[in-house]
Amino acid sequence: MEHGYAASAGNLAVAESYREQPASPPRAAQQQLRGLPALPPAPDRLEDLGLPDRFIEDLALKTLHRITVPTPISIASALRVHPAIVREALDELKRQRLVETTAASGRLESEWQYRLTEAGLHEAENAFARSRYVGPVPVPIADYFRALEHDAEVGAPDPVRLARALQQLVLARDVVAKVCLALTSGRPAMLWGAPGNGKTTILELCSEAITGVTLLPVAVYVSGHIIKLYDDLVHVVVESDDANEVTSSSDRRWLRIRRPFVFVGGELRHEDLDLAYDSAVGYHQAPPHLKAHGGLLAIDDFGRQQVSPHALLNRWIASLERGEDTMTLVTGERITFPFRSTICFSTNLEPRSMLEEAHLRRIPYKIRIPEPTPAQMSEIFRRFAEAMNVEVGPGGIETAVEMVHRASDGNSRSCHPRDVLQLIIEEARFVKRPAVLEPAASRRACEIYFAQDPGPLGPG
Repeated sequence: MEHGYAASAGNLAVAESYREQPASPPRAAQQQLRGLPALPPAPDRLEDLGLPDRFIEDLALKTLHRITVPTPISIASALRVHPAIVREALDELKRQRLVETTAASGRLESEWQYRLTEAGLHEAENAFARSRYVGPVPVPIADYFRALEHDAEVGAPDPVRLARALQQLVLARDVVAKVCLALTSGRPAMLWGAPGNGKTTILELCSEAITGVTLLPVAVYVSGHIIKLYDDLVHVVVESDDANEVTSSSDRRWLRIRRPFVFVGGELRHEDLDLAYDSAVGYHQAPPHLKAHGGLLAIDDFGRQQVSPHALLNRWIASLERGEDTMTLVTGERITFPFRSTICFSTNLEPRSMLEEAHLRRIPYKIRIPEPTPAQMSEIFRRFAEAMNVEVGPGGIETAVEMVHRASDGNSRSCHPRDVLQLIIEEARFVKRPAVLEPAASRRACEIYFAQDPGPLGPG
């Protein structure tokens, strides 16, 4: 349902979108990141984890069942805990005759290999029945909340980086200024206007303008339940340059991540606003706004979701004002999470037509993304023709702009040049000739695309 930043859909003229380029490095590697937050110190005793012993033993049994080389070091790596904790857990499981060392064990204790006994296999099956979670040991939710107290940033895009990113688009300077002001304020904002003029692209470019690093545990533990917070489709892990950190006393159950960018669209459902319990795996998944904590939450196509705009705003805007949101576990127990993010909506609808005054007041920035002028359409055609390797014939751009204007009944959109040029490319490929933006090709493409006659090539 939610996803991280994907390649731009090209609603506006993003020249690089159509050029052959090597795969981009992860966002975490695109700039020098300084002053990384320190990971918490790693517990080295079982009791210091703050979790029930039975839970840790269950997790160790399930890990032993899954792992290929079950040595204390490899188990500690899978659980992301200090090896001393694993040895303590294994000693207890040996005392219960649930595990035993194998004949292939080495001389050093760190090289010993373990396997489940028959009783251990039965107990591992019981542990899987209770929860199929296998992975890093969760962090107690109280520890997570304490860490959030030291991170009060809301993850708004950096103004300079956002302004630079928006230079790729053909937008009036006053529109760029309004967008930068709204999206870097850290307060709720809304981009609105006709479809196809770049609202989604602007939101996607915000992803590249978010800076900073924060801490996130892979999962948290509360009242016997696991809540998975880390999502590899959303969160980008930042690795330290310190080669010694892996062997230091840092708690590796925590990850350094780039401040997140979470993007949701029309598929959002009412149940997606709360913790989602998956009975197949036996743990909860965090909702989108919880995964976006400390970053930017973008809601595209607002007003088209299955959940009503009023319900969505009542849930998120009110929670942002309070700085916290209450969610419910599968058992009915309610938990209040801190909620600090930048939130931005994108909609094709006029804000006053779907929102009441109280909601409009709580979204202080409402920026209309206008239709392109003829001059802007010419520039968008020029940029996309260059990016898509389409030759421009004499009068090609002027005629194309006029054809689009006529065929769209005067409702030109910033996405039209890209779409018309794509049709010209496909026609040229079909007849095996170079793609050229010339009047006749533009007329044929517009007639197909808009499903109506764009008129003669000459004036009138």
